[in-house]
Order: sequence, then structure tokens, then C-alpha cells
Amino acid sequence: MKKTVIKGTELSALSLGTVQLGMNYGINNTSGKPDEALAFRILDTARSRGVTALDTAGLYGDSEVIIGKWLKKIPESERPFVMTKGKHLDHSSLDALRSSVKEQVESSKKRLGLDTIPLFMLHSCDEYLDDEENVKKVFNELKESGDVRFCGVSAYAHHDYFRIAKSGFDAVQIPVNVFDRRQIDNGGIQSLVDSGMMVFARSVYLQGLVFRTPETLDPRMEFARGTLETFRSFCEKYGLTPAELAVAFVLSLPGIVSLTLGSERPEQVEQNADLVENAPRLTEEQLTELKEAFSNVERRVLDPSMWFNA
Repeated sequence: MKKTVIKGTELSALSLGTVQLGMNYGINNTSGKPDEALAFRILDTARSRGVTALDTAGLYGDSEVIIGKWLKKIPESERPFVMTKGKHLDHSSLDALRSSVKEQVESSKKRLGLDTIPLFMLHSCDEYLDDEENVKKVFNELKESGDVRFCGVSAYAHHDYFRIAKSGFDAVQIPVNVFDRRQIDNGGIQSLVDSGMMVFARSVYLQGLVFRTPETLDPRMEFARGTLETFRSFCEKYGLTPAELAVAFVLSLPGIVSLTLGSERPEQVEQNADLVENAPRLTEEQLTELKEAFSNVERRVLDPSMWFNA
């Protein structure tokens, strides 16, 4: 597994997304949340394939609890880089914010069985953008106290990446996929890379939408048919599967440290590891074709929260 050393930390090109370990998630999830034994097999498989980073959150059901139990089996020197997130903070005052963040950090530490959280992020970028000074102050205190090693924020494509790049945060997690060009074309992603932040890409498969065929779309998502038909035509033209094209596209963007991909089964971990290790780099001609094809995709296709409300 390819790895990148950034901020003194070695991170694998694939990070295991673990929301599936704690709750039912994704439009293609047909097996539901795995039991503990299966969850451990998923984590073991990721470790055996050289995955050194796990992505979780306090809101991901009992994902942190599962990971914490699994970490007890792993020698401390060999444990992966765990990133987790907090949300719904109290911004009524600096002291209230400090208390609510500390409470969530302590809860995550307890569930994960860690003395120090490698990376703690805000789950909602809005909570940072609406209260920048106080959030940065509290997060810096967490680093100084040793409760967390790095701090960061999880953002969406509609956020101001240029402001985030100036935040001083160590890391950022953003949606990156072949359909969404907003923060690619405006230079937003490049600004994050240039700031020296760890840039983690999520939603590479757009919650499984890339695997849907036009014929199997939920009738409420008929608006995505044209986008999927175009995507499938490029898969055929380039001789790539939907997963290969989705991963190859993100890996062809400079500065992305790691792709966060979830798995419901150990076999999916193996498949994702193979994809990340073997996906081709797209040519400039192919990248230009994809840019022209997906420059004006409707927001409701790009935003899963709008899929069944359109």
C-alpha cells in the first residue's frame, strides 16, 4: 500500500471508513450493520493490506466502541491512525464551547480506549466558520494538553475552502468524486493542498451512486439518470469499471493524501485496496473529457441529503 508521510505521520493511500461498522449506511448497503466478529474481520483485513488510518465519529452508532475493542488486540506501536469527529457543540460562550468539546473528546477517548486521539475533527464545518476564533483556541488547547495530536474539520463542497486553508488546522476531510467539479475548478482543493494540510477524500463513490445503473435507480432519483448514463459511457470508453474510474479520478488529483472508503465485508476491503493500489492515472485528455462532461451536474445529484426530497 502506497503511503505518504505528512506532518511526521505515515498515512496509507486508503483509509478505512467505519460508519458501516456502527450503523446501516449507504444506498447499496443490503447486508446491514455487521456483527462484532465480522467487524473485527473487516478491521483485520484492512490492517493486513497496509491500511494505517481509520475514520470514525461519535455519531456513527457504536463504531468507536467496536474500534476500541479491536484496538485492544493491537500492540500500541502498531495501532492505526484514528480520526474521529465531534458535532453539536455549545457555542453560547467560550467556556461552554470548551466544556462541550472536552466532553466529546473524553467520550471518544473512552470508547476508543486511547489516551490521545490522533486526529479530532469538527463534523460540521459550519461550527468552525461561525465561530472561528473560539474554535481554534479550544482546539489548540486540546493539542497542548495532549488530548489530541492533530485537529481538523470535515467540510462539504459548498464551504469556503480558502478560509479553511487559512485556519491553521492540521487536516481536512472533503467530498471528492468524478461528478463534482465545484472545488476543483475554483481552486479550492488546491488551496487546501498548498496550506500543507492532510487532505482526506471521502464520498469517492458518492455513497454508492456510481455503482447504480440507470435501470436500477430509485424512481425518486430519476434526475440522476443522465449523469449515470454519461458516466457509464466513459467507463466503457476507457475500459474501466465504475469503481476503477471513480478511484482513478480522485487519485489523479494532486495532493490528496488518502481516500476514505467504507466496507461492509472483508472482501470489499480487499477490493478497495486492490483498486487504490492498481488504479491507473488518467491522462490529461481523459481528465479534460470528464471535466467537460460533468461541469454542470445538478446539485441534487451531488448532495445525498437531497436525493429523496427532490
